Amino acid sequence: MSTFRIISFDGGGIRGALSAKLFKRLCDKYPTLIEDTNMFAGTSTGSLIALALAYGRDPSQIDFFYNPINSKKIFTPSHLNLFRPKYSNKNLKKSLYTAFPKDLLLSDLKKYVLVPAFKTDGLLNNNWQIVFFNNLTQNPTSNFKVIDVALSSSAAPTYFPSHNNFIDGGVILNSPTAASMFSVIHNQSNAHKISDFRILSIGTGVYPQKINANTHNWGSLQWIFSPFSKVKTPLISILLDNNQPLEDFYCKELLSKNYFRLNPIIKHDIQLDDYTKVPLLKLIGDSIDLSDCYSFIENYFLK
Repeated sequence: MSTFRIISFDGGGIRGALSAKLFKRLCDKYPTLIEDTNMFAGTSTGSLIALALAYGRDPSQIDFFYNPINSKKIFTPSHLNLFRPKYSNKNLKKSLYTAFPKDLLLSDLKKYVLVPAFKTDGLLNNNWQIVFFNNLTQNPTSNFKVIDVALSSSAAPTYFPSHNNFIDGGVILNSPTAASMFSVIHNQSNAHKISDFRILSIGTGVYPQKINANTHNWGSLQWIFSPFSKVKTPLISILLDNNQPLEDFYCKELLSKNYFRLNPIIKHDIQLDDYTKVPLLKLIGDSIDLSDCYSFIENYFLK
């Protein structure tokens, strides 16, 4: 059995600019990092990064994708999202067409990839279900178009419209680290055991959150939309941004030193659609001390 290396990217909307910048820095230091990686996994904005890397895009191109002008186009114009999504996915789709050929399939990609999304009417049965788009084998998802996969996994409820009845994979799995490893084990006929895996998980930054209001008597409306609370959309925020610690725990327990989580604490509350914060996110990405991550890559990931 041989070493199997996975790099995973969290969801987080515009905060993907931080992930892209951090990864570019890693590639600048380790030019063979992409070549030496077997699989890229990503949810929501992380799926865009993972798919682009699996296709063969340069980290500099991905970093540039998260520029202020393009980000503003994706997140404008905005609408009151009580009875419709806050944004159309029209501009996001246009941006994806600049990154990927229109008819590119998952099975065409140069690297293995795994992207979670949630199918509201079921893909293989009559129940709603999480779907792991992947090209590990010929399977019901491997012939999906890459652009459709990206639009499906990034369809954050209330922000973007569902895509073919898929919504953001972050409602179930915002950090697809453990899922990517188990998918390889399951789909490749036990060709790998857990000790073979090396996983680098890259987040979109941690800003400590809490709801200061007394939630004892909250009903549906308050959990969905709380305009006087610091967290304006409590339930959506919890669903899309709160399962990473559990994934982190699983991977630490299973992989020990063969796993590393790069997810810096940020001092600013940056909403997933706040495109004005892209320059700040890039500045943070350039200033973070990566020495611990460098040590992991040199002593474990690339060993």
